[in-house]
Amino acid sequence: MIDYDESWMLKVLLQRRGSVIPRALLFALPAACAAVMILYLETLHPDLRMESGIDDLVGSQVYAACTGVTILMVSFRTSQALSRFWEGTSLLHQMRGEWFDSVSCLIAFTRSAIKDKPREVMEF
Repeated sequence: MIDYDESWMLKVLLQRRGSVIPRALLFALPAACAAVMILYLETLHPDLRMESGIDDLVGSQVYAACTGVTILMVSFRTSQALSRFWEGTSLLHQMRGEWFDSVSCLIAFTRSAIKDKPREVMEF
């Protein structure tokens, strides 16, 4: 269990272990730097959007692309989860079969040995 020191909240938020903020910053800072760089380039070259073709994109095209990527990611994750579930289920059934075989062998061996060694079988 992670022991938090609640006396100083900023220290709790920025600690490396148990906080999501350092990992979030790992992805957010490069994206923010790229956005600032694009804005800076746009102030230097005002026609940059027109020349690069960014203005040709319509909002519905961007929405469709993001929706398509999201659908692909969700379907892939669902497929992975389903395959892991069925693998676990098959391993569980295999384990149940192994236990059944072991118990069957124990019963078979004790039934044949109960005539010769009843005391040892009862202790077993």
